[in-house]
Amino acid sequence: MTIIRFGYIIRSIETDKEDLKMRTKRYISGLDNSRKIRVICNGVGFYTTVKGAFDMAFHDQRVAVTSVLTSLGNDQYLPEGKRPTGLGTHVKVFNHEGKQVSVEVQVDLM
Repeated sequence: MTIIRFGYIIRSIETDKEDLKMRTKRYISGLDNSRKIRVICNGVGFYTTVKGAFDMAFHDQRVAVTSVLTSLGNDQYLPEGKRPTGLGTHVKVFNHEGKQVSVEVQVDLM
């Protein structure tokens, strides 16, 4: 397909079946959706994937885990030897009632 505007070729695209495939949404930049993670949230630990972190039942914990994952995802662009494999912190978030709560969260990349 060729796009011509005012007599000039703006863009020429060769269509192929490979080009038409849709890519899946990447939830966290720098991390694959299927990347396994270990999460400890307020003393309760479990294993999940990056995509599974967005399906957590409790809003406070989901926001805390995804914010830590975002930090870890941004750190994946650092040089190979300086990339962290986990992060533990206190995150203050607002719950569904509008009150600020503190969530202790630790996320480790597996």
